[in-house]
Amino acid sequence: MRTTIEIRDDIYQKIVREYGKRKISITINEILAYHFLKKRKDMFGADPWLLKADMSDLRDEGDRDL
Repeated sequence: MRTTIEIRDDIYQKIVREYGKRKISITINEILAYHFLKKRKDMFGADPWLLKADMSDLRDEGDRDL
């Protein structure tokens, strides 16, 4: 679907700088899809914050005090 939207100048310049003029629609669609579709739960009903794991604080087997 085609439509016309007005984007603030600072946001437009940042999108053009990072993605280029030809990818403005693709970029905006990805941002909107992430914003509006991220709230859907998966088939197990887990909260979104549970799906992302931070592996930076894990220890190797050699780090264990045995």
